[in-house]
Amino acid sequence: MRIDFPHKHRATAKPLVLALAAALGIGASLPAQAESEIEALKRELAEQRALIQRLLAQQESQDKAVTRIEQKVASAPAAAPASSMPGLPKGLSIYGILDGGVERITNIQDGVKTGSLTRVPGITGTIASRLGFRFSKAITPDVNAIATLETGFNLDSGTLGQGGRLFGRQLFAGLETPYGTFSIGRQYSMLIYAMDADLLGPNIYALGSLDAYLPNARYDNSLAWRGAFGKVSLGATYSLARDTSGGAPDSGTCAGESAAADSNSCRGWSAMLKYTDERFGISAAIDEQRGGKGATAYFFNGAAPIAFANSSDSDRRIHLGAHMKIGSGGKVGIGWLGRDLDTAGTDVSSDAYFVEGAWNFGAKWMLDGGYHRITNDDQDRDAELYVLRGFYFVDKDFSPYAQIARINNSSKAQYAASVGAGIAPPAGGSQTAAMVGIRYRF
Repeated sequence: MRIDFPHKHRATAKPLVLALAAALGIGASLPAQAESEIEALKRELAEQRALIQRLLAQQESQDKAVTRIEQKVASAPAAAPASSMPGLPKGLSIYGILDGGVERITNIQDGVKTGSLTRVPGITGTIASRLGFRFSKAITPDVNAIATLETGFNLDSGTLGQGGRLFGRQLFAGLETPYGTFSIGRQYSMLIYAMDADLLGPNIYALGSLDAYLPNARYDNSLAWRGAFGKVSLGATYSLARDTSGGAPDSGTCAGESAAADSNSCRGWSAMLKYTDERFGISAAIDEQRGGKGATAYFFNGAAPIAFANSSDSDRRIHLGAHMKIGSGGKVGIGWLGRDLDTAGTDVSSDAYFVEGAWNFGAKWMLDGGYHRITNDDQDRDAELYVLRGFYFVDKDFSPYAQIARINNSSKAQYAASVGAGIAPPAGGSQTAAMVGIRYRF
C-alpha cells in the first residue's frame, strides 16, 4: 500500500520514514543476534557434554582396572600363617608364653643361717612358660576332633617342667560335641576350671604359695568331660593312675595301673559346677586323690610329708568361689579352699581363704593383688600372704610387670612367699619377695 503525504508534510515525513526504517532494521537484527548467541551456548554445552563423557569414560576405565587388580589379589594365595605352613596339618595352631624376670627373696633359711637370694625363677612369673599345639578338625557339622599337646619349661635354664615330661602341661585328644567335650590323656583337674574367683591364678605369689598343688592339678591316664549350657558349665575327670612322674612338690609319684595293686590305688577324680554371666559368677569344685605306692601328702608349711601309700587313703580339696565385675575396669573375687587328708596314720585338715581384686586403668595399665590366709589347726601352722602386682601393656601380647609379696607365718609355720625348693623362711619367720619381669604371648 502506498501512502502519499501532502506536499507540505513531505519534509517532515522524510525523517520519520528514515527513523521507522532504522527501527525496523534494528528489530530485524535482534533475532539474528539472539540466534547467534544461542548457537554459541549450544556449542559450548555440547563441548561440556563431550568433556563430561570423556571424564566418565576415563573413570569407568579406572574402575575396571581397580576391579581387575582386586580380583587378582583376591585370587592370589595368601601368605601362609604358621599354622598353615606346608607340612603341617590343616587345623593346627601353635601358641606359647614366655614369662620370666628377676626376683629378690628375703629371710631364707639355709641350714643354720638365714639370708637373701636374688635369682631368675624358673617355674613361673605371672604365668608358667609353655609351648603348645592345638588341633581341630570337623568330623560332622556338629562334631570336631580335637587334640592338645602342651609342654612346660623353665625359662631360666630351658629344662622341662612337670617332672621332666615332654608334654607335661597337657596331652589329650577327644571330641567336641553339642553335649560337651570328651577327652582322654593328661589333663587339668576340674578344680582349675572352677577357680575363676582366683584372679592371680598361677602367679609366683598367690594361693599356690600356700598350696602348691593348685598350679599343678593335673591327672595322667584320665577321662574328662566338660560342657557349657548357657550360663552353666559342668565338668568331671576320672583318672586310672593320676601321677606317673611326680606332680606337686614333695608329693611323690603314684603310677597305679598294676595287677598286683589294689584297683583303687592311685585313682583320682574331680568335678566342677559354675554359673557365669556378664557381671557375676559363682563356682564349686571337688578334687580327690587316692593313695598308692610312692605317694606322699605334703602341706607346704614345713611339716614333714605324710605317708600316703594305701588306696583307702584320700586327699580331698573342695573349693567355693564367687567373682563380680565392678564398673568398667574392676573385678573382685572371694573364695575358700578346704583340704582334708585322711590316711591310715593321721588326719589333717586346712582351710584357705582369699580376697583378690583387679583394676584396669585404661588400655595400658592394670593393678591387681590380694589377701590370702591359711589355717591348719592339726599341725598348728597358719600364715597370711599379701600380694600387689602391676602390668604395663605395651600391646596385647607384650607386658612388663612388677610385683611384691609379704608372708607372715605363725610360730611353727614355714610357708614361703615364692615357689621352688630351698626358699622357705625359718619357722615363724616373715618373708618379702619382689620381682620385675616380662610376659610375652604368641
